[in-house]
Amino acid sequence: MSTNRHPIEQEELMAYLDGELSADQATEALSHLELCPECQTLAADFRGVSQELLAWEVESPEVGISSELNAALGEYLQKRQAAKVTSSRLENRVMTSRWVWAGALAIVCVVVGLKLTLTSRNQNEDRSTAYPSMASIEKYLMPDSNAEIALARSAAPEAISSDAKILVLGWRGYETADEGKNGFVCMVERSWMSPFNSAEFWNPKVRAPLCFNPAAAQSILPLTIKRTEMVLAGLSKAQMIDSIKAGFHNKELPAPEPGAMCYMMSRAGYLNDALGHYVPHLMFYFPLTDKSSWGADLPDSPVTLNPQFRDGPEPITEFVIPVGKWSDGTAAPVM
Repeated sequence: MSTNRHPIEQEELMAYLDGELSADQATEALSHLELCPECQTLAADFRGVSQELLAWEVESPEVGISSELNAALGEYLQKRQAAKVTSSRLENRVMTSRWVWAGALAIVCVVVGLKLTLTSRNQNEDRSTAYPSMASIEKYLMPDSNAEIALARSAAPEAISSDAKILVLGWRGYETADEGKNGFVCMVERSWMSPFNSAEFWNPKVRAPLCFNPAAAQSILPLTIKRTEMVLAGLSKAQMIDSIKAGFHNKELPAPEPGAMCYMMSRAGYLNDALGHYVPHLMFYFPLTDKSSWGADLPDSPVTLNPQFRDGPEPITEFVIPVGKWSDGTAAPVM
């Protein structure tokens, strides 16, 4: 790659993808990457190779214990059968047969137990390593902006979302698709708004439509914008966490305003692999507070403490309350 045409070398591009550049260098790299198809292709190739290597490193070898146990079982049965044939008394034959089948049953139980344990362990490992790093940015974007606008509006009832400001995700971050006029802001969040320790932090399938009310648009939306800008700038999780902590400490990121909340009532969203589109619900934001003040997570309480910011760098407590209808007015599943 010639520096006459490209302001960054291949090595710098790889460092950008790995989150090793400074914020200024990462911003410069992102600005060039947005306009250069050649570098976009090269970046996608780098990410693909990285993903393949990661998958190869974490892939668990096939367990060979099954064939060994089957062989042992066969040998065990043959020996017992020989003992039974050479026995001269019927009673001994009966007793031997019983011990054969008891031993065989014991080994089969061990085999089945080991298989179930290994299968469960492998499934858990697969879930925890399914999204080890960021995929290519194209996988997080929605090529059809009209589809993203419609998905964003589906977060809230039409009486609210039809006049809301609409944001869509582009190469440089969220862009305004409709200015709106009622103070609400509807958008589709991506996986990096999950907790930093979430196994699905980089899940490119996540599409989370939500609609902030005016108070949340002023005090919670800036956090979404900041996280997204840092992700697209190639910062590591550690760098993002430090930056968020500093932002709240320096008052660059505001605390939740009184009454801050959002609608998440879309039946077309995809929150994560475990929940799918979940159920329609409302979310309420507060400065750090004890969940007991809302009776959250108590038996038969409709209020749940959302884990999005729990144990994270954001001094925010978020409560979730499910509602009975989707944004289009149709009935929701019974909780």
